[in-house]
Amino acid sequence: MKQIINKLWIDESGDCGFKFNKGSSRFLVIVAIYLTNESETEEVINQLKLELNLSKDYEFKFSRCKNKFRKEFFKTIRDLPIEYKAIVVDKKKLSPVDLRFQPQQLYCESVRRLLYDNNPPLEKAILIIDEATAKIHYKEFNGVLNKYLSKNIISKIRQNRSKNNTMIQIADMVAGSIFRKYEKNDNLYYQLIKNKEKILIEF
Repeated sequence: MKQIINKLWIDESGDCGFKFNKGSSRFLVIVAIYLTNESETEEVINQLKLELNLSKDYEFKFSRCKNKFRKEFFKTIRDLPIEYKAIVVDKKKLSPVDLRFQPQQLYCESVRRLLYDNNPPLEKAILIIDEATAKIHYKEFNGVLNKYLSKNIISKIRQNRSKNNTMIQIADMVAGSIFRKYEKNDNLYYQLIKNKEKILIEF
């Protein structure tokens, strides 16, 4: 039976800037996760927090997590019905044509490419993005998706605070593990969740 996706959670690691001598990252990683049982995933992550003696409102965020928490988190989600697709942008290798993008446009174009292959098929899917990201990119994001993606693929975009959304936190953690592999040549965490990878696009 063909898998149909009707909800995606998106988050990123790295930045969209090009000022490499002033701290901009070389890579931008954007991840979209999807799953078959949202409530089961919530329960498992909440149980993990208990086992790690973390508060129920603790936010799993790759850049702030202790190594121990990262490892336990990825070991836990390996057994959950989660998959992801990701795009990795090497900003130093962008062609002169690609360099026309402003930071906001680069983010939106990357998401468009991530979703455009429609594999696995999206059917009037709801796209859920972090509220902090939405404040920066929402207008351009809406414009790009409306122009290039049919409503039969993406029906609406919602904003959620990552602190209150376990699925966005999972997307953040996965994006962080991929970013670390490319930016720091460290695949320790990526190897723990690579089996969940459906597609990885290098741009």
